[in-house]
Amino acid sequence: MRKLFFAVLATTLVPSFAFSFDTSLKGFIALDALNYEKIQRKTGAAVIGIGVLDLKVFAEQENMTAAIKLNIDTNLTVQNSIFEEAYASYRGIRDWRISLGKGVVKFQNLHWGAVENTYLDGGSLLGTENGWRKVSNKAFASVGYGHRSRGFLNIFSLWGDSSEVSFDDQNRPYYTATGTGTTQSPKTISAYSSRSVPAFNTSKQLGLANKLELYRGQDWTFTAGQIYYKSKLSPKASYAVDFGLNKDGNDFEFWVDMLYGFSSKAPFDSYTTFAKNEYFLQMGSQYHLDEIWSVVLNTEYLYVKDLGHTYENFTVDSITYKADSRYSDKSGNTYRSTNYKIESAIQYKLSKSSFITTGALYERKLVSKNRVKDLSFIKGVDNPNAEAFKLSSSISFWF
Repeated sequence: MRKLFFAVLATTLVPSFAFSFDTSLKGFIALDALNYEKIQRKTGAAVIGIGVLDLKVFAEQENMTAAIKLNIDTNLTVQNSIFEEAYASYRGIRDWRISLGKGVVKFQNLHWGAVENTYLDGGSLLGTENGWRKVSNKAFASVGYGHRSRGFLNIFSLWGDSSEVSFDDQNRPYYTATGTGTTQSPKTISAYSSRSVPAFNTSKQLGLANKLELYRGQDWTFTAGQIYYKSKLSPKASYAVDFGLNKDGNDFEFWVDMLYGFSSKAPFDSYTTFAKNEYFLQMGSQYHLDEIWSVVLNTEYLYVKDLGHTYENFTVDSITYKADSRYSDKSGNTYRSTNYKIESAIQYKLSKSSFITTGALYERKLVSKNRVKDLSFIKGVDNPNAEAFKLSSSISFWF
């Protein structure tokens, strides 16, 4: 009764404010109706379930817009991973847009495939070794200028990772390690000690990105993007350039994306590398036979050269450390990998915002370690020197 009394009192004494704003809910659901996947040296299996499930909520009031995107099909055990995007934008100045929050850093010409996502968005049966994928779940501040009516749009972003390594008073990183820490029995480092942060600190990390879109006619879009990132612990800066072309016509669609990237990470980062060079090419098209049927074709190529860090035992404050075998097994090694895939599909339009896709995919992955080829097992590398295929039937729905 006492809790109820204070609740009524609070609602009575505190002034109430009313705000008027428009809201909308958008989303995308892809259901794997019946897929069959077969990877060389593994047993083939049917895959049935939810492929993609994303929800995005918009709220608008005058010149302000807020958006939250929930990536429901992700690993929800990771802190804040469900919030792929959460940002606010201001459009009070003509042709300008200022945004701040968490989300995707724009610099790539990302495009879907026929039955799988692009390599830049994790779409692979065999796994890829590239570092420059879709840059999402990042804290950012961006400024955009332009509009399709002006013939161009340019977006510049300042960004950083949503997690940061913890440092001591002497500016040394903390490690997640187990063991006694003696010379005979060193502590084994599995990772840096890090924490999730709502905003990044430029003294620890700094990212810059720019994407320019040029519009020609009603159908053609040309894109050029650049990105840069340097963390306090990484030995070198990481960067990439991306060029794209889209033709979006009523009867025929065509897309091209090309990327070159270099990346370097701290020795105990996830998916660490000392120096990684990668080259990516995607080409695809969709031809609409009529208002209901269409044919999709997509091809992709990816080449990665990865030089690993060199690891040795070291001592800090009389405590001796060594690298976990996940790191030390790759010490000083050079890996070269090539992925390519071709996929085709037929789409049947159920309604304005839903369709059925039936298609097939073939993928091949070639990997060498220190120029030694044709290895069927390489520790830390998924499915080296293997091929795979997929038969796919899915139902997709936009709302």
